[in-house]
Amino acid sequence: MAEPKEAQQAESGAQASAPEAWFFCLRLLGGRYAFEAPLVTEVVRLGPLTRLPAAPAFLPGVFTHRGEVLPVLDIAQLVGQGSVSLRPSTRAAIVHCGPWKVAVVSDSVEGLVAIPRRQLEPPPAESSGVAEFLSAVGRDRAGAIAILDLPRLVETARARAVPAGSAAA
Repeated sequence: MAEPKEAQQAESGAQASAPEAWFFCLRLLGGRYAFEAPLVTEVVRLGPLTRLPAAPAFLPGVFTHRGEVLPVLDIAQLVGQGSVSLRPSTRAAIVHCGPWKVAVVSDSVEGLVAIPRRQLEPPPAESSGVAEFLSAVGRDRAGAIAILDLPRLVETARARAVPAGSAAA
């Protein structure tokens, strides 16, 4: 029986030898961005939004999906580089990041892309705007893709949305 540390090393070794990594790709901020595909449960048409009083601009509202009220996250607003135009045709990716379930909006959705692991490179050293949340940079047949650390982005949004001094649940 393998020790937990050995099992983790074997798992990470198997993952590193896998030929491709799967990502969910969307267009945002004039570029192609993606995050780990398993985080996405579905893509839906964004329903009518209800704006929350005192909510930051990166949370343009909430909407009801299958009886559940979900916050809508605008990554462009969160990183201070514009905003997504919300229209009746806007699609949202429903994502699970740890205990949080949110709807991520973008300019458009490309869907699943496979990137050979050997083509994933470290992100640039820049640490402002969206670059602060990059985990890698890759390339597929359609061009460059910036890989977002979506769990970190969602956690940052949650931390910035909770007023200072209030109890976070």
